[in-house]
Amino acid sequence: MATQAHGRNNYPASVVVDSTGATVGTFDGGARLFTGSGASSTMTQTVDLTPSAALIDAGLVTADMSAYLGGYLNQNDYSELTYEFRDTSGGALHTAHFAPVKAADRGNASGFVKRAETIPVPPQARSVLITANFVRYIAPANDGYLDNISLVLDAPPGELQVTHTSDTTTPVSEGDEVTYTTTLTNTGKQRIDVDHVLVMSGVLDDADLLSGPTSSDGAITVSPTGADRTLTGSLEPGQSVTVTFKVKTKPYAEQGDHQLVSAVTEAGSAPGQTPGSCDGLALCTDVPSADTAAVPLVNPVVGGVAAATALAAGGVFVLARRRKTTA
Repeated sequence: MATQAHGRNNYPASVVVDSTGATVGTFDGGARLFTGSGASSTMTQTVDLTPSAALIDAGLVTADMSAYLGGYLNQNDYSELTYEFRDTSGGALHTAHFAPVKAADRGNASGFVKRAETIPVPPQARSVLITANFVRYIAPANDGYLDNISLVLDAPPGELQVTHTSDTTTPVSEGDEVTYTTTLTNTGKQRIDVDHVLVMSGVLDDADLLSGPTSSDGAITVSPTGADRTLTGSLEPGQSVTVTFKVKTKPYAEQGDHQLVSAVTEAGSAPGQTPGSCDGLALCTDVPSADTAAVPLVNPVVGGVAAATALAAGGVFVLARRRKTTA
């Protein structure tokens, strides 16, 4: 096996040809291509699949294989390629074979033809032996060409669904309690990382924290960051974790903007200051003030009564995030 520069000394550029010899495309082959040496030559590489063993044995992984095979003018020198999927003892579970590209396949033109195949990776596969053979028909040079040998493992991604709710949909009076619940669920096929912020500053300027935020499972850790909390960890497929906290509405005179705003964002997307509304926040509960509440409420200082002032909550908001892992 040897390498040669693309487009020099009669070696082809990175061009794709069809059976008529017409150039039908190009590819990024880098500076050099593989060629044979002598009457025949072989090169091999073993790819370790053990990091993906769990997904493979669950039948969730596919293998995308491709390469560019070619030759010189009307010569039938060729290359061929095999991908042999093996178990832990080296036994063959499946073999994919890319057939040689002969002169007739190239229309007697110098260039390449792309070969590709996608298969489910067989359970118990722990390695792939990739073997390239180069065979000479006409001396002296072995003009079987090969470039861009590729093996990509793919699996369905983890998918994170997040909901954020409050336990009331009507205006509340000072002294009323409101419970907020954030639910994080992995609806995908593999583990997914969580790195979110529970924005509480827009609530705590109008209410006192009674309890929480508390995670229902150690898979998600709640950590303080100023008035807000970070939610970090990872979830297995199908796993769901809730984070809850409860507040009590302050007396009217002690409230901030009379607007109870709670949100969940991805890390790095939390507002830089206390939010006064849900504007720009996809996953948010917004509680109107007394002036805009569906049920008119009065300031107890003005009205002379210990009446309700200002805070409502409610609704359910869903945000889904998709991640892909390849190996």
